[in-house]
Amino acid sequence: MKFFTGSSTHKVDAKGRVSLPADFRKVLEGVGSSHVVVLPQMNHSDAHVVLSRTGYEKVVEQFEAMDLSHADTEALALRIVTDARQIPVDEAGRVVLSKDLRDQIGIDGEVRFVGRGSSFQLWAPGKRAAYEAGAQTRSQELAPSIRLGGLH
Repeated sequence: MKFFTGSSTHKVDAKGRVSLPADFRKVLEGVGSSHVVVLPQMNHSDAHVVLSRTGYEKVVEQFEAMDLSHADTEALALRIVTDARQIPVDEAGRVVLSKDLRDQIGIDGEVRFVGRGSSFQLWAPGKRAAYEAGAQTRSQELAPSIRLGGLH
């Protein structure tokens, strides 16, 4: 598989260890990534985005190529570089989410993994459910603009 798809909720133990969804592990294995990079979602404060190392490198390259004012560069650097966390994936397909990261996201015992194609997100399950309730209506409004092709 090439993309992170689907969503699932997983238990987080007292040390912050959580198993990545099996399909997500396959994507990371496919790109040869033994680490993930977690950073705050740029447009939604309730989630954090997770990228493979390669995906993160592309984000940093894009950021460094931008022609921004000094103040804008510093503001984006805070989110993209300073707040980024490199987290190893162990041989069992688990990551350790630090206490401060769990607190930032609002994770208390469970985390919701949400596939986003080339990345995935980490959410507190209750916050994700509330978000999805509002997004459902909007997706129905946008649906006619998406052409879903078959297998031909």
